[in-house]
Amino acid sequence: MIGPNSALPLSVNALLNTCRNHELRPCLETLTPVPWVSQEGHRCGHVLCDVYFPDGSPDTTSPRQLLQVQLDKLHEKHGLEVRSGFEYEFFVFEEGSMQPLGKTCAVSVRDWDQNHKILADLNETLEAVGVDMTFIQTEYSPGQWEISTEPQSGLRGGDVGFHVKHAVKGFFPTRGYLATFMTRPTLESVSSGLHLNHSLWKRVGSDKEGSDSNVLLDSSADDKLSDTARHWIAGLATHAPALSAICSPTLNCYRRLHNLVSPSHGTWGHDDRNAMIRARTPRDNVFLENRLVSSAASPYLALAATVAAGMDGLNRLLQCPPPMDKDRALEVPRTLSDALDALDKDVEMRALLGDYFVDCYVGAKREYEVKAFNDAALTTEAEEMEFERKMYMEAL
Repeated sequence: MIGPNSALPLSVNALLNTCRNHELRPCLETLTPVPWVSQEGHRCGHVLCDVYFPDGSPDTTSPRQLLQVQLDKLHEKHGLEVRSGFEYEFFVFEEGSMQPLGKTCAVSVRDWDQNHKILADLNETLEAVGVDMTFIQTEYSPGQWEISTEPQSGLRGGDVGFHVKHAVKGFFPTRGYLATFMTRPTLESVSSGLHLNHSLWKRVGSDKEGSDSNVLLDSSADDKLSDTARHWIAGLATHAPALSAICSPTLNCYRRLHNLVSPSHGTWGHDDRNAMIRARTPRDNVFLENRLVSSAASPYLALAATVAAGMDGLNRLLQCPPPMDKDRALEVPRTLSDALDALDKDVEMRALLGDYFVDCYVGAKREYEVKAFNDAALTTEAEEMEFERKMYMEAL
């Protein structure tokens, strides 16, 4: 639990009191090559590890561990499994300049054609690390691109998110470019999201002869949404302010929210891009899109927080509000500081995510981002953007 540029927050007592050795347990099934450094006869790979305290308990300041804890709770209490897939938006610029890779706005066949070789090489790199990319396209600003991947079960959803971000960041410098998941790198650009598509599944019958059922689906309902789906949505809406701190985790993220096709309230709607939760029901295949998630977010943490909030809706049988009811919906925070305050005070999210994680996360963010920004005493928006670029552009 460190700052965006690997600084240890000295104000977080929970961290300072546990400055002891940890145990890393390699998950050998996650071993993958690292093509962008495997050159000139060298072969390099990496493996993901779980992090444990000396007493054998998981260290939930490890995002992967926190996600696993939430997935275990969901399965133990409700017998459910999450399947998830992200839509990854990011910017690509020439190294040492702000010249974008791709010159036009919106979906552009011409930009794709002109850059087909580098995009094909990126696809091969993603395949090498075990990621099946369903498409790549230009987005709404010059230099902005979007990747989509197939949904994955359980922890694999977070792992794929890590591999995509790591591969994109590692690949482009080998071609003379910088890729960034910073949400809005220039005042002129639009913002990038990391929309989280997810559904809930339950095993029906025996392990060998049974089948998996999407519990968000009720074929008899007019809108195809089950009671489980409605309780889950209600949990996400109830915890929208606290979710913002994790799903939109940087100062820069708040340039994205409260704009067209970005959330302003904890609302939901049927195939509505202005909602925080977009309910999608194509061909009796129900899934939910959490549009609060910014491109800067950790896939592990965004998924963990989404599961925690949705699970609270199931645990307490929260009632789903009407679609797009902004008058009664909670407003999404407008600053990182306000979002951190909301997470800090959210009793149910603390109970599910754990006091240790929340205290460390909120403390680190306040010290190394909010306080640093306030101490800088910037007077113009251009100065603020330059501050944010120095903090996030290469780190994310």
